[in-house]
Order: sequence, then C-alpha cells, then structure tokens
Amino acid sequence: MKISKWKSIVSSLFILLPVVAEWILLEIFSEQVVYAGGLTKNTILVMGIIQTVVLWILHFVCLYFTMKDCGNQNQSEKALGMTFWIVPIIAWFPAGISMKALLHLPFDLTFLTLVFLSALLIIVGNYLPKCRRNSTLGIKVKWTLYNDENWNATHRFGGRVWVIGGLVLFLLALLPKTNLILPFFPVMLVVIFAPMIYSYLYYRKQKEAGTYTEDTEIAFRSWGKYVSIFVIVILVFVAVLLSSGSIRMQYNESDFEINATYWNDLTIRYEDVKEITYLEQYQKGSREMGFGSAKLGMGYFHSDEFGDYTLYAYNRTSQGVCLKVGEETIVISAKDEEATKAIYEELCNRIQ
Repeated sequence: MKISKWKSIVSSLFILLPVVAEWILLEIFSEQVVYAGGLTKNTILVMGIIQTVVLWILHFVCLYFTMKDCGNQNQSEKALGMTFWIVPIIAWFPAGISMKALLHLPFDLTFLTLVFLSALLIIVGNYLPKCRRNSTLGIKVKWTLYNDENWNATHRFGGRVWVIGGLVLFLLALLPKTNLILPFFPVMLVVIFAPMIYSYLYYRKQKEAGTYTEDTEIAFRSWGKYVSIFVIVILVFVAVLLSSGSIRMQYNESDFEINATYWNDLTIRYEDVKEITYLEQYQKGSREMGFGSAKLGMGYFHSDEFGDYTLYAYNRTSQGVCLKVGEETIVISAKDEEATKAIYEELCNRIQ
C-alpha cells in the first residue's frame, strides 16, 4: 500500500501539470493568443482548474475502490498500473486541444480525437487479458465475476475486440470528416457490448457442458448490471446530444442574433457587416474548437477558402451565407438550401 500511495501522489501531480503548462504557455505566448467567443485568460484558467478538480475526484474514486477491492490483492502489476495512469493521460488531451486552439496552431480536432481514442482502446485492450478476477477492473458482468474460466475467456476475447476497435477508429480518422459519425457509434457499441454478449454465450456453453460453477470465495460485488445501465444511459445521452439541437436566426431592428444549441450565441449589428455572399458550396475545413455532431457543426474552424472563421451550420446543407464582420469571417447555413437562401435574402434586405 505504501507503493500505491506514492503512485497515487505522482499520478495526481500529472493531472495538475496540464493546467500549470497551460498557465505558463498563456504567459509566454500572450501576444499570439487569440481569445474568441468572450473568453479571457482568467476564464481559460478557471475552466482548467475546474477540469483538474473533476479529474482528481474521478482519479481518487477509481483508486479508492480499486485498492479496497479484495480481489486485487494478487492483481497483475500491469493491470493496476493502468488504473493509476489512465486518468492522468486523459487529462492532457483537453488541455492540449485548448492550447492549440488559442494559439491557432494547425490541427484537425476530429483526427486527433479519433487517434487518441484509438490509442486508448489499443492500450487498454492489451492489458485486459492480464486482469485477474476482481470487481473493479475489467469486464464486470455476472458470468465473469463468479467464474475464473469465463473471466479469462471473456477478457482474452474483449482484449482482441478493443484492439481491433482501436485500429478501426484509426482508419476512420483517415476518412473524410463528414463520413465519421455513422461508423463511429457502431464501432463503440461493438467494443462495449460484444464482450458482454460473449461472456453470456460462454456461460451458456459452460452450463450445457456442466462445467460452470460459481466461486464466491471472494466477496465480489456484482456491479455488472449497474455498469451496463450506466453505459446505456450515457449512450442514450450522447445519441440525443449528437442528433438534436438547432440554429435559429432572430432579426431585430439594428442587429440580428444567431441562437445556437450547445454553442455560443452571437449578436451582429447590420452596420458592422462589410460583405455578404451566398455560397453554392463550401468546404468546412478543420474544427479548432466547438461542437460537432451528426446534425450540427459549430465553432471556430480553419479552411483554405476562409482561413480562420466562425461556423454555424447544419451538416447536411452544402450551401451557406458568408459574412465579413470587421476582420472576422462568419459562415451560416440552415436546415436546407431553401432556408439558407431565405437567410441570405433577409440579411440582404436589412443590411445597408
């Protein structure tokens, strides 16, 4: 336990390092930093601190239950090591994305996210077969928790599935960005539920052969059903999040508002618009910061056509309205071509 405490301290410091690095970079590159959407340096740092606290809580909760689990007394050292370092590794990803966006360094958010998830699945997939039976690490369903043979078979199978899933996500990262949402969710569903289904089928096979026995020597907590319910709730939430939302235009006497679900609203005065153009077709480019789903694409983007610009768009619409507001470029699209053209005509009538 003394070694575990030291590992806890060191791994916790790694969770703190991203926000410290963020603060140092904001000081060093203060002239290059571009704050958009009403953000300030203090706002960025407060967000980083909140993120660090949340990750700390998650980290210590995971460690507490792992260390208190009697099934981990003889656990594989490599499997326990994964518990100590999985959250600290995750902590660096959002901080890195935030700094790249603030410094306007060229990067593809979708590509980086998929590569990160790919690496995570491959690493965890390699460690799964090394996990010994316990109630905190691994694939925790009833049929694995009380039977060593089922546990070992399921985790060998699950490890292969996770590694293959990671490789598939990496290949998805190389596809055109508009084609990623549809194949992404089936891959994640297979990664999550295929090992559970395999465990049940293996249990049925054991029952038919008369080899299944329940080992209750270690008092495991059968959390499998609760984990499954939690995963289902999260998947439903994500599915709703990625298939809902809207972009609405509100025209006032001296300005108009872009009201967007899941992203910052924007108010623009008519007199500040220098140029308005209707786009028959445009390329979104890469997202630097914002919200993306099967339905909407919003945030700060970069493309060869517009450079750095702000986007409020429905993904299925290839047309758009391009506004030059001061030094900024803003592109808007509606649900379809007709509604997008209506936005363009309305703005043309109101802009002098």
